[in-house]
Order: sequence, then C-alpha cells, then structure tokens
Amino acid sequence: MILKKIEDILKHFQEKKFSPVYLITGEENYYIDFLVSKFEGEVLDEMERDFNMTTLYGIETDSKEICSFAKQYPMMSEKRLVVVKEFQQLNKKELAPLSVYIEKPLQSTILVLANKNKSIDKKFLDKVNKSGVVFESTKLYDNKVIPWINDYIKQIGFQIENSATNLIFEYLGNNLQKISNEIDKMLINLPKGSVIKLENVANHIGVNKDYNVFELQNSIGKLQYDNINKIVNYILSNTEENPIQMILPNLFSYFTKLAIVWQLKEKSDTSVASAVGVSSYYAKDYLYAIQRFHLDKIYQNLELIKEYDLKTKGLGSNFDSGELFKELIYKLTH
Repeated sequence: MILKKIEDILKHFQEKKFSPVYLITGEENYYIDFLVSKFEGEVLDEMERDFNMTTLYGIETDSKEICSFAKQYPMMSEKRLVVVKEFQQLNKKELAPLSVYIEKPLQSTILVLANKNKSIDKKFLDKVNKSGVVFESTKLYDNKVIPWINDYIKQIGFQIENSATNLIFEYLGNNLQKISNEIDKMLINLPKGSVIKLENVANHIGVNKDYNVFELQNSIGKLQYDNINKIVNYILSNTEENPIQMILPNLFSYFTKLAIVWQLKEKSDTSVASAVGVSSYYAKDYLYAIQRFHLDKIYQNLELIKEYDLKTKGLGSNFDSGELFKELIYKLTH
C-alpha cells in the first residue's frame, strides 16, 4: 500500500493497527523524522521498549542483521519494533536477505525503514508495497506551507501574526524540517500561548523587520520607489545577512505568483490566497500589484531575474554583484 497523505498513516496509530513493514521515503525529511519518532514513542509502552525495540543505522548495519532482529519474537508484548534509520546508507547490493524477509514478514514485528532523500530500488519498493506500507514524504507545494506553519504553531500552543508567518515562509521556503527547527528554537524563550510577532521572527532569523526581501517585494508591487531604494541600500550594506543569491529566488517566486494571480478567473481574496499560498490578509497586495504589472511585464521580469542570477554568479558579467542587483531592481520596476 502506497500512502502519500500524512493523515492516512496517522490512522494506523489512532486505530492501533500496524503493518509488518513500513518504508518511509522521500525528500521531505520532516515527516520521516516525525513518523520515526512516533513509532518509537507510541507503538510500545516504556516497559515493553526495553525488550522489544531495536534501533539500527544504515551505515552501521546490513540486511542480515536487520532480518535477525526482525525475526525475533516479542517478549511480554504483542509486538516487536525494529527501526532502521538512515536506510539510504545501507549497502543496496546486500538487499537480497531483506527482500526475502519482506515477502513473508513476521506479523508480530513492525519493521520501519527510514530512507531520506535518495530514491529506492523499484523492485524493493514493490515488495514492500505488497506486504506492508510505503509512505512517500514529498515536499509541500508553496501554497500549502503557510497553512502548515499556522497549524504547526497552533498545535504547540501558540498563535502567530500573518506578517510573521509570511516572513518565515519567505526566508525558509518549503523546507518543513528547517521551518520546524527554527520555530522550536524561537519559542524557547516565549511564554506558552503567546502571539508570535513579526519582531520575534525577524530577530530570530536575523533580518530587519522593515528592510527585508518580504518588504522589498511588497514595495516593488506597489512601485514605492523611495522605499525600494531604502531597502536595496540596506540589503547591500548588510549582504552577510541578506545574500543576493537568496533574494533572487524569492523575487522569482514573487513574480511567478503574480503571473498566477493575473491569470485567475476569480480574483477574490480567498482564491488568490489559495492559489499562491498566502493568507487572505495579504491577497490584496497581490491584487494591487497586478494592476501595476501587465502579464507581459511579469514574464519579462522573470527572464530578467534568471539572467541576473547568472550574472551575479559571474557568468557573462564582470560587474560587482551589488551593482548588478541595483540594475536588476531598476529594470524590474521600469
């Protein structure tokens, strides 16, 4: 069975009905670590774990050892749990014993294989699919990230301002592992139940709440030239905190979202928010921006950003990256 929604695999924990084999694989490490932690913490109680839980690491083990532990019967428990972390580091040339075991796994053992980032052999995946569960941990689409951040913060007992959520997304993208880690570190010194403000996020990430890429793109969308110049000058005087190679992808994403909004049939706050992954509070900013940027200009700007991305990397230009950045911003807004 192949599952792609986290809610589907969580039902196994709610119903306490587990398959004998789980292959948790994909490029979104957050869900892989989350599920491994859930297996380790919820399948067995504390006393059962001492005798019935084994944790192995791909770089330190092999198929024969994994099978040896998986074939053991539980002691004073209904189930035995064997977790193999960093399964991608296992020597894939020695998968034969494990493949044989997976064809007829011991029903009293729950074998969890956590495979990060790398693809898995299709024949092996098909065998797990027949006798157990394959969970594909995929990256969230951009329009799902902001709701995910809000839900994550709500679940751990906090609230967050819309502007703070957007700043997290703009700077950390859709890497849920990185987002959750940064949020957890930020909340250490905040009282439970408090509201996370823009200042909290800006101070933690290390950006100026008034002069950052989020404010730059908003100013570009409104063609506020004085503000654009102030932000550009600040960015270029603090390039360690605001590397240009991080800003350009954000600007590319911004104009991509404008292109999406421009072509929407229904241009309501709700439809815009859903289409580009922002809160409805910020939908009006995108609607305002497309009144100032025709679709042809948006596409032209996307090509400009790609061109200047190469130039700032030294391809086709010997100019200073700061001067190139100023030139780009001028062309984007004129």
